[in-house]
Amino acid sequence: MRIAVAEDEPDVRDYFRRILPQLGHDVVGVAADGMELVELCRRQLPDLVITDLRMPGMDGDQAMRVVWSERATPCIFISAYSKPVPAENGSNGSGCVSLTKPVSRDELEEAIKQVTSPHSNSESR
Repeated sequence: MRIAVAEDEPDVRDYFRRILPQLGHDVVGVAADGMELVELCRRQLPDLVITDLRMPGMDGDQAMRVVWSERATPCIFISAYSKPVPAENGSNGSGCVSLTKPVSRDELEEAIKQVTSPHSNSESR
């Protein structure tokens, strides 16, 4: 899969940049905030977005609302807070789940399968 990542913490961005190719996916770009994520998604048209919820400026939830208004894209929200549930969580029909940091390789792999399965829609973990 072609995956876009948005995370304001450089070490977490690097983690996803390293782990996703090990799981067989291509990272098509990384963003440090929501505005960068929206532009990245417009340019790269990723198959999946992994985004932090809380970022400076436009947060991940706000950015995904913009992305979803333009194109249905599965999403994995990540947060340092337990059980984040963004408003309109996947309401565009795309699969969507939430994970709590730190995200393990196994959790990430399972979440990717969950949001990209043909039967996923608006599932939250």
